Amino acid sequence: MREIAPLRILALRAVGPPGCQPEVTFGGPPRPTNKKKDGDTIETKNNNNTDNNDETTNSTTEFDSPLPPDEPTMASRLLRSLRNSSMTIQPYVAGTTRANASDVDISQPWVMAIYPPRDNDDNNNSPIDETNEFLSIENGNHAVECLQMFIDALVESGRAGDDRLGVHFFREWVQAVTGGMEAKPEQQQKQRPKKKQKGNSSSRQFDHLPLGSLSLHNLASASIHTFRSMEYANVGSCLGTLDLTGTHGLTDSMLTNVICSGSFPRLQRLSLKNSRKLTGKAVASLVKLRDLRAFDVGGCFNIHPNDVIEMVQQHPGTRKGTLTEIYAGGLGWTDVALETILSFTSKHIKGLGIGFSTYLSGPGMILILTKAAGTLDRLSIPFCTGVDDAVASALGKALPKLAVLDIRGCNKVYSLTGMMDGRIAAGNSGAEVSRHLFVLARYSGISNNSLEETSRLYRNELGEPVFHCVLDGGGTGGGVRR
Repeated sequence: MREIAPLRILALRAVGPPGCQPEVTFGGPPRPTNKKKDGDTIETKNNNNTDNNDETTNSTTEFDSPLPPDEPTMASRLLRSLRNSSMTIQPYVAGTTRANASDVDISQPWVMAIYPPRDNDDNNNSPIDETNEFLSIENGNHAVECLQMFIDALVESGRAGDDRLGVHFFREWVQAVTGGMEAKPEQQQKQRPKKKQKGNSSSRQFDHLPLGSLSLHNLASASIHTFRSMEYANVGSCLGTLDLTGTHGLTDSMLTNVICSGSFPRLQRLSLKNSRKLTGKAVASLVKLRDLRAFDVGGCFNIHPNDVIEMVQQHPGTRKGTLTEIYAGGLGWTDVALETILSFTSKHIKGLGIGFSTYLSGPGMILILTKAAGTLDRLSIPFCTGVDDAVASALGKALPKLAVLDIRGCNKVYSLTGMMDGRIAAGNSGAEVSRHLFVLARYSGISNNSLEETSRLYRNELGEPVFHCVLDGGGTGGGVRR
């Protein structure tokens, strides 16, 4: 019997030759329009888009948004039948770009979640049960997975571009997520998306639609065309998680005038990691994403900690206690900045990333992070020179709920024994201690021999280690608990 190629291989083949047009695949043959170009193209005042930081160019881009085909194309019909199939969900096999050690993070892959979904809050911080659980696209299905693999294949093959991910493609993504459900008839938008109005009423018309997750991870060619296509395909009506990690073309104008303009009112989790053209203006615009619960601006070296502090302080999710994850490593955090942001988030923050900060002192971190002891369960402090064995031991006692820890590059930490002792001391004093600890410790001072010794000392009632530490470049997805 002939072997059937894996879905990822089929998606890669679907990319086709350089002349392949996915917009035709999902939208049918181009139909005549009043514009000079075909209906699936976009006209701008500056087609070359040579200056991505030009606010006028990005904000005045005009679209010739194509109409949907009269009848679904064959590819569309196949995808829709795939969405409704009874096949079991399988682990998502990401592209090779996700396997790089530089992409390992406690919150990455950003669009992945544990499947089957956990419904017991007490078990949310437990590691993945490899027998019964695995990582899959959050709120995904087979059709969404196929389209995501298509995007990954474009990125890997170097064939990504504005003509590949257009309005028809993103309309098909919306169809895959919602199954054809529409907005409430009395409020359904039929014209060009309008600016977000005051309050949060603009997202309420889509509340009945399921939320999906979309990754444009490392899509360096993403431009205003890409995001306007998403806007006109009404992706925002069902987009809950968006990964824009490594989208080097993303600018303040694109984020402010498209993503944060009201067209994506239901966005809850947003990664802008390593999008290095962004500045404090882009961070300030995130306050308009009222449903935002988690964001990542790590590696955006044009952003200052004060930009993050001001946005978080003004965000409605801070007052409501719903903005619970803040990842902002590599911005140059200080003890004063850390104390300021925790002064109004310590009661509800669950995930915090402040790595690559040479100005953070060990005693300062202990004193300040203790304020979040009741909620903080994910901490990323890689390459912080102030972290040593004494600090690790103190954090183990001060943060008993900690379930995921990143101390890569902390070369003054030689053993986890002190941290485990601290956790035991916290438990003996009556604190609720997380049952398992996942640690990323590459480039730290911890050796294999030291790790083996600590593992023998600290085990649960079944004789299993109560922690898992990664010393090499692996660990991708190990910190995901959602």
